[in-house]
Amino acid sequence: MKAYVSVDLEGLPGVASITMTTPWSSQFSIASKVMTRLVNAAVDELYSCGFEEVVVADSHGYMTNVNYLELDSRANLIQGYPRVVSMVSGLDESYNAVVFIGYHAAAGTPHGFLEHTFSGRVFAEIRLNGVRASEYLINTLYASERKVPAILLAGDEHLRRDVENYTPWVTFVPLKRGITRYAARYPSIERAEKALREGVRDACSKLRRGAVKLLDLSRPYTVELVFRDSLIADALEGFGPFERVDAYTVRLVANDMWSVLRAIEIAAYVGSAILSLTATIK
Repeated sequence: MKAYVSVDLEGLPGVASITMTTPWSSQFSIASKVMTRLVNAAVDELYSCGFEEVVVADSHGYMTNVNYLELDSRANLIQGYPRVVSMVSGLDESYNAVVFIGYHAAAGTPHGFLEHTFSGRVFAEIRLNGVRASEYLINTLYASERKVPAILLAGDEHLRRDVENYTPWVTFVPLKRGITRYAARYPSIERAEKALREGVRDACSKLRRGAVKLLDLSRPYTVELVFRDSLIADALEGFGPFERVDAYTVRLVANDMWSVLRAIEIAAYVGSAILSLTATIK
């Protein structure tokens, strides 16, 4: 048995400020400790549930947030940015389950703490088949196309609706609740760790009973990327799969999530470059 753990940061308890989200932020060390502690709790429970290999994908920002020196010695770690298909890089058919920890609400979600989808600088919203899409939904579809079921999601309470609407078999563990974009409520780290451990055990029980499924949405996928700056849409108009919709939006159609994720990554790179360029114009 082999498990893939994708861990983000904004959906973790104890994280309630942008002073905690980048390596040069004043309180980043606190966030790193929280992430590492909860990752270790999940890894420990997965091994207790019978998994023989656990791979942790550090999936926030520059993707070097987990303290390697304090990581459970049984786990393997994927770190570094950029990497192909980002938060699910290396996930393939050899895995039996995928676990998502520290995930946040989709861009455009009212009251979601630091709500965004893949790049908060670039995208105002990403829509999949006409519906606002979270990183959880997109990454779960990617995993499902590789025959790997999602079994657990732990993060912002505002993601509960995604679980209820798309993956009701997935065990959901609320680790915090966004109050505003820059404020959140959460339990003590001890209670959060206890809830996560219980959630992992419940998810593993469902997996053993065959009570989990693969997510399947109608194809082809129609994806709309809504940018924060119309210049990004200007740059992508007519390039590759992108069709201009309006001043801020481009659309693409794809038959698989690999193509969707690669298109999102390309748009994010182009958008970041354009924003950096315009910031230097004096």
